[in-house]
Amino acid sequence: MTQDACFEGGCLCGAIRYRAHAPVLRGVICHCRTCRRHSGAPALAFVHFPADAFEWLAAPPSWYRSSPHAERGFCPTCGSTLGMREAILADRVQVCVGSLDDPSRIHIDDHVWVRSRLPWFDTIDPLPRFAQSSSAVESQAGDGE
Repeated sequence: MTQDACFEGGCLCGAIRYRAHAPVLRGVICHCRTCRRHSGAPALAFVHFPADAFEWLAAPPSWYRSSPHAERGFCPTCGSTLGMREAILADRVQVCVGSLDDPSRIHIDDHVWVRSRLPWFDTIDPLPRFAQSSSAVESQAGDGE
């Protein structure tokens, strides 16, 4: 976690910007099929911020209901992947690490949905790995969507 608790980010074209005024709750790399399809990448890293310390600075993203449990956020202009929201985690906002102005400030806590990891994509790190959701945060999103 960083000492400076202000984070900013946005989409590729700049139409959507956001700011979080709180320390990161957690960082996670998800390997589920839905995250792969949403991002076009072999895995998707998310950072969680407290919802009451987060704001969209101009227009919010468009949201696509990807399952009964989750919605995926994106810029309707440039298509940038911006985040995810789940009713079960309504106390937080999940944004894609790659959408941050300085993603190097984020610490990742674990990998989730590794049972769906692509066999040719592996990272070498000491982080915990969970077949489905992390034991730290109960999520209903993932391949069970």
